[in-house]
Amino acid sequence: MCKTRLFDASSEGQPTNNGPPMHNKAKDYSVFAKEFVDNLLSEGTRAACDDSVESFNNDGLPPFYDEDLFKRGQAFHHKHIFGMFLGSLLGLLADLSIKSALAILSMTKQSSSDLSAYKRYMSTIFHVVVWYESEFKPGSRLWESVKMVKAKHNRASKKAMKVLNFGINQTDMILAQWGFMGLVVTRSKFLGIHDDDEEGWKSFIHVWRVLGYAFGIQDQFNICRESVAETRAICEEVLKRIMEPEVAEKDSRFILMSTYLLDGLWAMNPFLELTSFLFYLRTMFKNNLSSINEKNEEYRRLSKGAKFRVNFLVFLTSLMRFRLVRELMGYVKRHSLWLMKHFPCLAYYKFGKEHAHVDILTSY
Repeated sequence: MCKTRLFDASSEGQPTNNGPPMHNKAKDYSVFAKEFVDNLLSEGTRAACDDSVESFNNDGLPPFYDEDLFKRGQAFHHKHIFGMFLGSLLGLLADLSIKSALAILSMTKQSSSDLSAYKRYMSTIFHVVVWYESEFKPGSRLWESVKMVKAKHNRASKKAMKVLNFGINQTDMILAQWGFMGLVVTRSKFLGIHDDDEEGWKSFIHVWRVLGYAFGIQDQFNICRESVAETRAICEEVLKRIMEPEVAEKDSRFILMSTYLLDGLWAMNPFLELTSFLFYLRTMFKNNLSSINEKNEEYRRLSKGAKFRVNFLVFLTSLMRFRLVRELMGYVKRHSLWLMKHFPCLAYYKFGKEHAHVDILTSY
């Protein structure tokens, strides 16, 4: 069993109304969400998540897998690809505040410099691209990608057990899952996702429910549920009780790893900068855009460049309610991914041509 070593998760929060619109009000699920997260913070920390890759090959896809729904979820992602990637980036920033994740990252030394962070997180990005583009069946790129990522998790967990005396548990994996989709379903407007298609949200959540299962998350802990409202309520509870207080601590290792993350991914997007994105993340947590003004002391302390980035994010994500802007930004994101795969020019400049290309699958 993995030892508990997470954080004080005593603060409580209630679901807000800034995520995707629901027919059922999320507040109706607040008690359920609190009990769910209580279980996650107790039982989840004692349940390991380091099964062998062979178990995935033997068990295959979960019984609730719906191929049509999964493909519609992938299409929903592509419809909002810019906002989805922004949400995943900010969610990853939040994940880096979790002390267990920081300890394992530090142990592996795979994010201990701009270059190592660039390679690690570009690899993650390319894996995510595969998850959203490939069919999920034996032998597919998605299937092979899951096997590769699971193998890396297993190696890291086994090494952590020897070095740190704890490994990756169910709660760790749930928080990683939240990083990819939690902000998307709770703070969609902050990401430029202005969509009231509940069926679209249901299909998107199904993608992450299936992926969570594939990565070893037990169904009792999986934050992606059949109900969109339940999922949103659980993600809000995780945000308020875990992510917001951990990010607020501003742990020195968290700041260091976050700096490596954004400095490394500068080669993909030179707009990235730590203080502005952390401020925007904390603003999202508070669900309060009105705090972005000179009356806010934290905002006032930002540099002119950081203020520009924050205000530009607010402006851009607001404009993305218009289809033309959303499609334009989607084109920009797809083009940047193509460049990073074939001609990562800024990476040539920053890291040298011998380090610039990141390959994850020979067939990709």
